[in-house]
Amino acid sequence: MTTVPVTLYGRAACPPCARTKKLLEQGGVDFLYVDVDNEPAALEGLTELDWVTALPVVVTPDQQWCGYRPENIRSTITTHASSG
Repeated sequence: MTTVPVTLYGRAACPPCARTKKLLEQGGVDFLYVDVDNEPAALEGLTELDWVTALPVVVTPDQQWCGYRPENIRSTITTHASSG
C-alpha cells in the first residue's frame, strides 16, 4: 500500500479550501482530503498546533502551511505531481 504524501484539511463551505483542492487536483497531485466538518477530531488536533490559524491546512513531507498560499501550492505541484 502506498501512502499519499500530501494531506489537505478543509471544509466544504470554505472558498480558500475549495480553491486549494481544485489547484492540487488540476496539478496532478495525489492527496488525502480531510473534511474537518466530517472528522471533527482532525480539527481539534490542528487547533493544538501554534502555526495553524486558518483553513485550509496543507501538510507535505517538506512543508506545511495554513491559509490559501498559491506559491506553496505551485511548489507542491512541482514536487508531488504524479507522473502518470
